[in-house]
Amino acid sequence: MTSGDNPSAIRWFVPPPAPDGRIVFCFPYAGVGASSYRQWPRRIDDVQVCGLQPPGRENRTREQPHRSHARWAADLVDALTPHLDRDYYFAGHCGAIPYALDTIAEIERRGLRLPVRLIASSWGAPQRGLYGPLNFVDLDGVDLVAETMALFGRAGAPMRRDFAELAAAVLRTDLEVQRGYRFAPGRRVPCPVTVVAWSRDDVVPPERVTPGWDECADVTFELLDGEHLDFLHCPDVLRDAMRRWLSATGEERTGVPSDLTMRVGGDRFV
Repeated sequence: MTSGDNPSAIRWFVPPPAPDGRIVFCFPYAGVGASSYRQWPRRIDDVQVCGLQPPGRENRTREQPHRSHARWAADLVDALTPHLDRDYYFAGHCGAIPYALDTIAEIERRGLRLPVRLIASSWGAPQRGLYGPLNFVDLDGVDLVAETMALFGRAGAPMRRDFAELAAAVLRTDLEVQRGYRFAPGRRVPCPVTVVAWSRDDVVPPERVTPGWDECADVTFELLDGEHLDFLHCPDVLRDAMRRWLSATGEERTGVPSDLTMRVGGDRFV
């Protein structure tokens, strides 16, 4: 199926992909949609930034959300297919990473052009399970409305309670779907991965982000100065790093040093 066969396909993209040129497709994390990337530039050098808008979120709230990562990925790849005729990249933060990984697997299954790179922020090796405290709480015993209001407040976008109630319902669905996610041991990610940790991340700390990725991917690591949600603000330290990641070729795309070398704000860190 192509976007011409599926009228809803264009609703996946905010803004719509340009007809040519490189693109980074940005996956939303749990409970939010494409507007979570509103603070990102429209372009990073010559690369268009395109947020992804799944069913059930923001301007697609009247559509039923997908109840599995596999179905989410299949629907997205239907929409992506006409736009995979050029170099493109995937980027995501925290709970977005399982969706990105299953989308890459679906692209590989269909024999389509793979992303040049996956940029994975604040998420540990997928074969080791889930990350972040909300993936382990009793969903009937936690106030997700309060959690949602706190989340948006930390992101610099305070939310009214009535809107928070709607967003909390989306967050609950995401968390329910997330708990069924499994990344099979021995499975490999078929494109290079840049794994990003944040120095002051209190949700998925750096020491939880790095171990095990080299078991499932050709990986490089970056430690950037900042907090958990700074990925969504695209501060200068991230924007500068994105320029490097989006231009890296050859040896820079693959491998992980034996001493787990990282960078902090562009400086080498071991």
